[in-house]
Amino acid sequence: MMLGRSALLGCAIALGLATGPLPARAQDNPAYEEAKGRATEAFKAGRYEEAAQFFREAFEAEPRGNLLYNIGLCYEKAGDTRQAIAFYQRFVDAVPGSPKRPALVRKIAEMKQSLAGDYVEVQVTTRPGGAIIFVDDKAKGAMGAAPVDFKLLPGTYTIIAELEGHEPARQQVRLEQGRPAAVDLVLLPTNVVGSVLLVIAEKDAEVRVDGKVVGRTPLEGPMRLRQGPHTVTVSKPGFAPVEKQIDVKAGGQQRVSIDLSGEDVGALDGGGGPALGGGGGGPGFWPWVVVGAGAAAIGGAVFTGLSAQSLHDQLADKEANGELLAESDIDTGNSLVLTTNVLYGVGAAAIVGGLAWWYFGNDDPLGTRGGVRAAFGASPDGAPSVQLLGTF
Repeated sequence: MMLGRSALLGCAIALGLATGPLPARAQDNPAYEEAKGRATEAFKAGRYEEAAQFFREAFEAEPRGNLLYNIGLCYEKAGDTRQAIAFYQRFVDAVPGSPKRPALVRKIAEMKQSLAGDYVEVQVTTRPGGAIIFVDDKAKGAMGAAPVDFKLLPGTYTIIAELEGHEPARQQVRLEQGRPAAVDLVLLPTNVVGSVLLVIAEKDAEVRVDGKVVGRTPLEGPMRLRQGPHTVTVSKPGFAPVEKQIDVKAGGQQRVSIDLSGEDVGALDGGGGPALGGGGGGPGFWPWVVVGAGAAAIGGAVFTGLSAQSLHDQLADKEANGELLAESDIDTGNSLVLTTNVLYGVGAAAIVGGLAWWYFGNDDPLGTRGGVRAAFGASPDGAPSVQLLGTF
């Protein structure tokens, strides 16, 4: 008799799920109609994951409970049991009067049993105790009052704690199979907290408060911080980190603007540009650009020097054979020699100057020196010259 009832129940569930997604009523919502149509088409074609995504888009456009069932069915057919459980459960909670509910509740239990070994134990405590605990979304219902234990499938979740008279606390936790997790949340009394809105133009900059990462720009709304002094640090590759001290007033609101565009990487010119290395952030890579230019100049000097030597040897052979030497050849030789000397001098000066710039610029991270300016050139007689101007 028991076997017969189980068989009948199995047939009922199979018939209920084999009929495909539940029909949705016509809507005066183009986005809903389009997403629903594409979902139904994908489902009939056996593209279940794609169908689930389209049904989710339809649900966002028109939140109807039967869509939750359809999404769960798609995930089940796609073999994603965890997602199927999640959306079946949302359907049961959203449509408690559905005739499908009793069979679906039993199906959810069977599916959970198949994943029993995958669940991770989570223990949540709060200070003070008694806070109501939610996971990801308050709409899913409370897990209980802290301290509380429950189980979740592996994945990333946001644990939320709320207590009257206190600021809500959140913490993201990543659960891995076979590794129990403990979460301790501290809730601050509302009367000791103030709001701080950080205005940072640069996107994807890391923001820290008192050394702890709070997110990346753009931040979502104001931060709620305990009254008193705090240190805000903003950093992003390619910019000098900016650190700012703020004083939070209980119950107050303040706006703090932080500009990352002020990094001083200096500029190299012939002597009339701004001073280098005086911005406090270090000269960056520019000294090595100067050193590289110096090395290139010396490479050019080697080439012209070899050319001059080759021409000299040719002229020496002609002179030994009693041949006349062309005036143009002599002028070319002199020009090559002069160019070689100038390139050697400028190259050496650039290398020395670049290394000095790097050394003195990085030796003064607080910007207490006045700055250094490099000027390169040649005197009227062709001799190279280099000047390092400023205070050390």
